[in-house]
Amino acid sequence: MSVRRRLYRDPETGAVEKRWMVDVDFQHPDGRRTRIRKLSPVQTQRGSEQYERELRASILNGTYGKKEVANFEEFVSKRWLPTYPKSVGNRPMSIREKEIHCRVHLVPFFRRHRLDQIRGELVAKFFAQLRAETEERDGLTEKSIKNIRATLRRILASAKEWGEIPIIPDLPNVKVPDAEWDFYVREETDALLAACRNEEDRALLLFAVRTGARAGEQIAFEWGDIDWHNHMVVFRRSETRGEVGPTKSKRDRKVPLTAALEKALRQLKHLRGQRVFCNMDGAALTLDQLHEDLWAAQRRAGLRRIRWHDLRHSFASQAAMAGVPLPRIQQWLGHSTITMTMRYAHLSPGGGADWMAELDRTSAVHGNGTPTAPAA
Repeated sequence: MSVRRRLYRDPETGAVEKRWMVDVDFQHPDGRRTRIRKLSPVQTQRGSEQYERELRASILNGTYGKKEVANFEEFVSKRWLPTYPKSVGNRPMSIREKEIHCRVHLVPFFRRHRLDQIRGELVAKFFAQLRAETEERDGLTEKSIKNIRATLRRILASAKEWGEIPIIPDLPNVKVPDAEWDFYVREETDALLAACRNEEDRALLLFAVRTGARAGEQIAFEWGDIDWHNHMVVFRRSETRGEVGPTKSKRDRKVPLTAALEKALRQLKHLRGQRVFCNMDGAALTLDQLHEDLWAAQRRAGLRRIRWHDLRHSFASQAAMAGVPLPRIQQWLGHSTITMTMRYAHLSPGGGADWMAELDRTSAVHGNGTPTAPAA
């Protein structure tokens, strides 16, 4: 008889009493035997018999003794979101973005699925739904869908690293078209600066177009970040929605000070606080304030409207047109790879025509420049 009351010693109290026990002796089709003796979680005969049936079924389908895989909602809400983003030093803005991805898109769809079920057709259905919603509401861009995909993949990668699933399933690729951007040429920049209301506004815009600072980096820039001796500025931090953290690349970077910018900063020097660019009471500027100053100068100068971030593009574009090597521009902008910087390559002097001319010159040294057929 596999279910009966037996003497059982409580491991905590040491007390001995009769308890309902299950004794399962199971022979597999290949001849192997599995023997299980366990205390029934339900101390009635009927409950013990039900427990015995569940044990036999788990042995038969091969799930006995295996860890139960967590469902998506529980894993993300209780384990991943409270742990992963901060453990890798994500910036506050990145953490908020991941929380939104999970709350608005990922958890509602994958809520009750186990982590090991998130693969193949289910994943395809999720991305199909995202695109269907985008077409109906004109909402998500391809870049947003790509970012959601990145969050999902990171969740699944953590699940693998933490022993929940054996592999990371393949996810559909999301191709993002190059984002549109604009920039001012040198003459337009000069007109913009000449239209500033005062020297403080001029220094604000001059800093952006001569350092390529991101908006958050410029807002968080402090007087101590200026190396007057070596004529450099050092970007160490960035501010997003009032929260200060590291730069986007999480590394400090240096950009040389031009003579005009250094003069403007020396004239600007104030005692309102540590921030170089701030309100009259020393409080930090906001992105809206940066745009207000930029757009006011644009109107007065009669220039087309561009975004604040396009001043960063203006810096890089003018540097490329001046012949600055792309790897140097990459360093100044803080790009992690040269790929992002290559968008400015076509602006280099001659666009490569001088290099092609050099090839012709080299050929002429060895003949008349006429290509010859390769040897057989």
